[in-house]
Amino acid sequence: MQKFAVVTTKSFGDFVIAHAALHSVEAGARDRVRLIACSHVRDLGAILPDDVRVTFLALRDERVPALFDIRKRGITRALESALWLRRALGRLPREPGETLAFEGLGMRERLIAAHWSVVAMRRTRNIYETYARFLTDRRIPNREVKVPRSKGPARTVGVFPESRLAAKTLNAATVSTIVEEAARAGLEPRLFVLDGDLAATPASVEVIRVPRNFQSLAQAIVSVDCMVSADSLPAHLGEYLAKPVFVAAAYENEYWLPGGCYLDGRWGLFSDVEAFRMSLGTFLAESAAIRGA
Repeated sequence: MQKFAVVTTKSFGDFVIAHAALHSVEAGARDRVRLIACSHVRDLGAILPDDVRVTFLALRDERVPALFDIRKRGITRALESALWLRRALGRLPREPGETLAFEGLGMRERLIAAHWSVVAMRRTRNIYETYARFLTDRRIPNREVKVPRSKGPARTVGVFPESRLAAKTLNAATVSTIVEEAARAGLEPRLFVLDGDLAATPASVEVIRVPRNFQSLAQAIVSVDCMVSADSLPAHLGEYLAKPVFVAAAYENEYWLPGGCYLDGRWGLFSDVEAFRMSLGTFLAESAAIRGA
């Protein structure tokens, strides 16, 4: 029976997406699929469910491999990391009938795949849908991803304004809009910022500083009933932890939205202030209505 090793060597968000997708595989089929990732995401993996088989490749430094961060690290470092990844995957013990699977199969992925047989996932309209289609097409039983709903009284909304990409980070005006709409819906906003980051937050809003580790980020997410996030890791992690999420996006890119945000349209462009306020207000009002039910 054919087996697959899904490779994700990029950012933390990519790892959460892949992990969530393989978490959906039925228990009886989990021996047919595993996840291969680099060690820079090991600490993140430690807070996720333990029912996904993960093989970590030990990096020389705990950063995204330079091959996938060429703009910051340069072409020389990128080539060095490409050769390292190729050797690491080439030396990795293979299970009988195992094929490498990539969400996207470009020149970089083909380079590092070494002598493995490889397969590319057929891209759909959303990344979570792409993974689900891949598993279904290979007859790997998987559960339909459920859209997180509020399970109890919704009193608080967490606001996570930061992103690894500066263009996606929420500005002070957008944070103010979120806080205003939360108050209008009768929800208490809690603004979380990681230690060391200088988010543009309104002076009138109290900032909750979060230690810079994944355990603390997860605890912050769990502490609220729903959340509004920039288009970054907290959005995907929040939905994986079963929190209703609204994404405040810098530009249209439905493919990379959390599955529930994509299916329910729970996102908006913060540059389009009026439309953003309307869609956000609907999300928060629905959370408040659940509280009052």
